Amino acid sequence: MIDMEFKKILIPVDGSDPSMNAFHCALDLAKAHKTEMILLYVIDANEMFYATNQVMLSGEFFETMKGVGTKLIEKLVSEIPEDVPHKSICVVGIPGETASDIAKSEEVDLIVMGNSGKGAFNAFVTGSVSQYVIHHVECPVLIVK
Repeated sequence: MIDMEFKKILIPVDGSDPSMNAFHCALDLAKAHKTEMILLYVIDANEMFYATNQVMLSGEFFETMKGVGTKLIEKLVSEIPEDVPHKSICVVGIPGETASDIAKSEEVDLIVMGNSGKGAFNAFVTGSVSQYVIHHVECPVLIVK
């Protein structure tokens, strides 16, 4: 068996069932190994562009999506024991690219993410976020259903 030490785990979340399952899987790993958890919520720039051209003004959409992300992150952080180091990041970007960039800049040792997120239309237009991440990072990626 390969013995790997994970010091930092990146967990991209979007509120979907697979991303929540990934969070709980990462939480179990972090508790067992006292690993730092980095929660990432990406306000999808593609959705933001679509919404600004169709329904809302960009400021309204951004504030709405930021609120969704903030509530989700707060809920998840409340489940993390005090002895598990963690931080959260909420940014606007392209989900796969942003997760890959943050994985590199934060020097994470593992990414734990759901196999699919919210919105089949977005996955069709931009490609699978998990597939993008797998092909653009050097660290191991654990995909959770």
